[in-house]
Amino acid sequence: MSSCMKKLGFVYFLVAYCTVACTSSEENREVGPATKLTLELVDSLVVDELNTLVIDDYSPETGYFLLRALRSRKPYLVDEKGTILQVFDVLDDGPNGLGANGAFGYRLLGRDRWVAEVVFNGYHVYDLAGKKLTHLPSLQKGMFGMSVYHYQTNFHPYVKGGKAYLVGKESNLVNPVELNPKEIGAAYYDSANILFRYSLADSTHQLLETYPKGWTPRIEGSFVGSGVIMAFHPGKQEMAVLPVKGNQLFVYDFSGEEPILRDTVELFHKDRPLQVPVVKFSEEDQFSDYPSFFDLRYAGDDLVAVFSTKIPTDVMRQLRAGSEQYYNTPEYKEAMALYSKMRWIWVSGGKQIGVLDEFPRPGHLDFADVNGHVYLNDNADPEVERSYNVFYKFRLKR
Repeated sequence: MSSCMKKLGFVYFLVAYCTVACTSSEENREVGPATKLTLELVDSLVVDELNTLVIDDYSPETGYFLLRALRSRKPYLVDEKGTILQVFDVLDDGPNGLGANGAFGYRLLGRDRWVAEVVFNGYHVYDLAGKKLTHLPSLQKGMFGMSVYHYQTNFHPYVKGGKAYLVGKESNLVNPVELNPKEIGAAYYDSANILFRYSLADSTHQLLETYPKGWTPRIEGSFVGSGVIMAFHPGKQEMAVLPVKGNQLFVYDFSGEEPILRDTVELFHKDRPLQVPVVKFSEEDQFSDYPSFFDLRYAGDDLVAVFSTKIPTDVMRQLRAGSEQYYNTPEYKEAMALYSKMRWIWVSGGKQIGVLDEFPRPGHLDFADVNGHVYLNDNADPEVERSYNVFYKFRLKR
């Protein structure tokens, strides 16, 4: 089948789907923490490119999307119609290059710049022609660990008072030898600051409190593990911080020089335990089936917190006992399909308004924009093989 026919078939599917979704009636109902929410399909972004792509950013000012090739990590500039405007040739060591390994992710800055978080090499700022404008050194204190995400970036550029900044997360700001939770316990949270704000004008930075004083494990003096997720809303100058353990979301006003706590939102889901297990620093920890958060997005003014249920501890013990490479066994894949389920908690106006336990179609939560849309991406594993990329654009059905 030709590419044109494939796209025509997709358009028919989209029209049919929207007709069903948009004409179905639903009674007005009160919302609460346990309310079952649904999404409705409103549009899609189709990009005629064979390489598998993900969305890193979108600018409502220009209508530009900044995409990233999943394997090569090459950045693409695309308009709202899916037209590729520019493929930036920066994966080299030349004057405008950022290295052959590419970047962890890319973000748009204002109307005419974009920023790359480069593997082991800080932040590189470019214009829309692909010319490098400046380079901010890495804030890493060393290489103590590395996480690579397919569908997330860890920094957010923005302009305030005519000056450019970026807020972000850098796990290698903490040296685990100097700050060892096994030795100091919950005191770790007092100093383990991995969130920051970086000034593009003078390359100065400030560290931000990462584990809020009102977070329950910190209040109780319990070490439950490390890790936070940060999201930022440039228009509202608002920052949200979500410790991966526990059930609290912290929202800050960051319109001034320091973030000021505005809301503490208690999160709830039937698949999340109220108690967080304390780290025992033993073999037991690796069998934990605690469902940590792993993503947080601004969708318009709303926030979406994401976690996945885990394989139960007793099942995991059996799998690990059966094979050192248990993760390659059919039994493990069956267990993942049975037990590992994605869950989304929706927050609006400083409170939880409901939960989403499944998407209307297969795919990953790839991106959420300032207009309140979320984009699902199945490009890495589509139901039907295709030679182009599709990003399904949904909104919360209210």
